Amino acid sequence: MPGRKPPVSALITCEHASNEVPARWRHLFVGHEAELASHRGWDAGTAELGHKLADRLEAPLLAGRATRLLIDLNRSAGHPRRYSEWTRKLPRAERARIEREWWLPHWRAYRSHLENLPGRVIHIACHSFTPVFDGKPRRLDIGLLYDSARQPEKAFCLELRRLIEARRPDLRVRMNAPYRGTANGLGQQHRRQFPADRLITIELEIGQHLVARSDWSDTQESLVSAVAEAVRASVPRHSSCNL
Repeated sequence: MPGRKPPVSALITCEHASNEVPARWRHLFVGHEAELASHRGWDAGTAELGHKLADRLEAPLLAGRATRLLIDLNRSAGHPRRYSEWTRKLPRAERARIEREWWLPHWRAYRSHLENLPGRVIHIACHSFTPVFDGKPRRLDIGLLYDSARQPEKAFCLELRRLIEARRPDLRVRMNAPYRGTANGLGQQHRRQFPADRLITIELEIGQHLVARSDWSDTQESLVSAVAEAVRASVPRHSSCNL
């Protein structure tokens, strides 16, 4: 229909959803179970949150199935910290196999969704952070990471913060904290290839102290509702989108 505006699509990713080690490389981590169980090994709480967001928005979900200590799905090719100290010194052929079997499928699937989902794609990457870093407390509960040079991303995050705070005024929501929204990552790399009117990519950072609380399930519901409403608010009037 002439004049109909394009829809908005959602895409959910959880790069660090698992701390599992594939059988071929388990010997590398014998004696290092503590690191695998820690934030170094995965982002606790993000797998369940990502599934709930995907269900609510009827969106595709891409979730990592192996520990970031094997290979970090949120680091670009050639990044010095894509491999950890346990895999960085493996023979080149072995690193290439890890890349081929674990990193590349995630990046290819993400690119495929960006190319094939209709309208503007709103990508929500679910991550979590430790409440204390280098001995210093991080004075926030939720971080919304975005590129301030991309106005649609900034506007989306401002609306999302408003919606979260309206539901949960007890939560401290910060913008571009505890990390910069332009740091190397899956979404950041694809901003170079897709304009802001095609891709909004943000990271939803959850404090792991929230995940450990007894009311974490209630907090998840509040976040899922806020994200869903923010995504729906981004749908242009007269759009055919059913979000």
